[in-house]
Amino acid sequence: MQKSNVNRRNGSSKSRRNFGTWLLAKPNWFIQFAIVSGISIVGLIALGSWTYSGAPPRVAMVSAASGEPVVPIEQIRRGQELFHIRGLMSWGSFWGDGAERGPDFTADALHRTVVGMRSFYERQMEKERPLTQSDKDAITVRVQREIKQNGYDAAAGVIRINDAQIHAYEELQTHYKRVFTDPTYPAKFRLDNYITDPEDLRALTGYFFWGGWVAGAARPGETYSYTHNWPYDPEAGNNPTMPTVLWSFLSILALFAGAMLVLYVYGEMKALPGDPFNGANGGTLTTIELEKGYDFVRPTQRATYKFFAFAVILFLVQVLAGILSAEDFVGGGPGEAIVQVFGISLPFTVVRAYHTILQIYWFFMCWVGYTIFFLPRLSKVPNGQRFLINLLFTLCVIVGAGALFGIYFGQMGYLSDTAAYWFGSQGWEFLELGRFWHILMLASFVLWITIIFRGVRPWITKQNMWSVPAWLFYGSGIMVMFLFFGLGATTTSNFAIADYWRWMTVHMWVEVTFEVFTTCIVGYMLVQMGLLNRAMAERVIFLAVMMFLITATVGISHNFYWIAKPTGIIALGSVFSTLQVLPLLLITLDAWRMRNEKIRAGEHLVEGKQKFVMEGVWLFVLAVNFWNIVGAGVFGSLINLPIVNYFEHGTYLTGNHAHAAMFGVKGNVALAGLLFCCQHLFPRLAWNEALLRRTFWSLQIGIVLMMTLDLFPVGLYQLAAVLTHGYWYARTNEFVTGPVFATLTWMRVIGGVVFLFGGVLPLVWFVLSRGPKMVRELEVEEGEWTVYDKDWAAHEEEILRALK
Repeated sequence: MQKSNVNRRNGSSKSRRNFGTWLLAKPNWFIQFAIVSGISIVGLIALGSWTYSGAPPRVAMVSAASGEPVVPIEQIRRGQELFHIRGLMSWGSFWGDGAERGPDFTADALHRTVVGMRSFYERQMEKERPLTQSDKDAITVRVQREIKQNGYDAAAGVIRINDAQIHAYEELQTHYKRVFTDPTYPAKFRLDNYITDPEDLRALTGYFFWGGWVAGAARPGETYSYTHNWPYDPEAGNNPTMPTVLWSFLSILALFAGAMLVLYVYGEMKALPGDPFNGANGGTLTTIELEKGYDFVRPTQRATYKFFAFAVILFLVQVLAGILSAEDFVGGGPGEAIVQVFGISLPFTVVRAYHTILQIYWFFMCWVGYTIFFLPRLSKVPNGQRFLINLLFTLCVIVGAGALFGIYFGQMGYLSDTAAYWFGSQGWEFLELGRFWHILMLASFVLWITIIFRGVRPWITKQNMWSVPAWLFYGSGIMVMFLFFGLGATTTSNFAIADYWRWMTVHMWVEVTFEVFTTCIVGYMLVQMGLLNRAMAERVIFLAVMMFLITATVGISHNFYWIAKPTGIIALGSVFSTLQVLPLLLITLDAWRMRNEKIRAGEHLVEGKQKFVMEGVWLFVLAVNFWNIVGAGVFGSLINLPIVNYFEHGTYLTGNHAHAAMFGVKGNVALAGLLFCCQHLFPRLAWNEALLRRTFWSLQIGIVLMMTLDLFPVGLYQLAAVLTHGYWYARTNEFVTGPVFATLTWMRVIGGVVFLFGGVLPLVWFVLSRGPKMVRELEVEEGEWTVYDKDWAAHEEEILRALK
């Protein structure tokens, strides 16, 4: 009978040799990694090549009739420099990239060029006879045709524009002069005297005019503009192109095919021993230290607390900056009134820059803190590790303070242009800090990776190359590596090229490295909390990371649809960005199973099998899953289709997705790790599970209310305006400060109050008030390095037997 059972098991194992078992077998991982890396590298090389070869000409603009200079190249370059160092990308946008408070300067310039050209021809014709409707229609067609005519003269290195375009440019100068200097102008910038120098205003206008020309002029050999006829403006002849529609259709087909493949592989894996995706063997939601009643932590772990304290302070400042940003839409509020009491002027550009960059920075502070906290469990603390940790914190504080003060003084014009660039603000969205602080931040994070490597070096072996501790190093290292691409974004190079390098940092953070890091950290915490054995965690992490890398790396191109790139960008971006949903599909399949772990842990607690349940940490881990599905998956895929993105790009539907994905996923995983570490750093009597539960629900309900009462409905309202009037109108000051926008912005206060007073402030108080009460440090002659091999081998052998 026993022999028969063995035979049946062997037969069953043979029958399970399929694609799923091939994916799970470690000997095949190098092949899988090579395939994924090859596809990703080839895709990125193609994107980079198309970016440089397909960039629009950034040259002087001259009169087609006389050859006289109209917009010198020095003026265009100076305008781009001012656009960045004075923070205008944190007020408006360029080709849809930037903030949504002000206009999209390129859409605005293009539409005003159309209006100015029509006015020029109508005045000419009116000198001969009264205009008829047929005359106006003919002029409209003529202007559309001339907008599409590409006057670039490659031999002469200039762009030739006609008299009607010159007339429109002159009117555009008057418009932007009034925007920044006339307090009675309807489209004025709210802070008086922000930019007043006539030459600077002329340079800005020249830069915006060039951007509008790029959005209208046909790419050589094509019938559509360099930006694929974006922005939508029928009066300029800008309508969706055939590739935009075609690749939207094909990307949906790719999504269905990919989903069927994922479901098939998931079903095959579910039949394997160990249940790779649901593989919780204990379901205890606790750790060995808590169960043993340790009133101490390991060496250097106390040194991580200051990162968590710094993080929650930055979190509070970021939220307050967001409140001030929202108040600007309704002409001010209590937050702005309080600031004015201190005699400080904080324009939208400054507070919006704070709101965007500080969210990234406090995420990083949490991540730095808890990756370092994990290290003493993984190996004995190397000599000098504490000094390096303290040095890292000092550098992080210097970078944070330098960025905060630099952004203010640089964007307010208190620094020279050179000083503003280096020590003020580079002015790129999400990379607003000065170039010096940017480089110092990179040096700080290289030190962080060095600290991690010193802690996990014993695990970087042939046997343990794919282990969970090794993935802590890989995930953190990949994240820091992509930070260096941001150095390619300069204020002097063509925006189409510079913005490519900005997105190589921002997108790779948000949709590649952050997801990889999140997967590694959550996997590690699940192992520590007894929900996943190490052998299964290694497989879950590897497969999820490979899926994120192959879809999201090339999927970066969905950010480039309209940033003056060739059609190949739309092809790759539409397919691969749509496939980014597939890793999230696995999370969806597993979400309900993970929800039940709290019930199992409660039963263990009642039965006396364990003493603690890390409920607060577990809630934030669950929230990561939820927001990955909703924020990144649903709202992300909703706007990534080219035909949808064509109309919604640069509207509040993008902001809705960003809030859900950034705080929902990255913020929650940061707080989950913070609380995981703090539960070990703080004495048991200082822990307040009820407060953390209220904090958790206040944060989640608050962000949901902000999205449902404002961001999503106002995004739909803005989208309707785009479809009805054109994109330029949906970004005008008249529209974004109108009664509907204002009412919905005030509605956001409900969610903001819940988020701030129920979530952020109690969390800040909880973390800061417990600092003086931390437990002591003690050397422990045990850790994962003493038990890993035996534990790992037991689970690994079981899986290998099933895969043979």
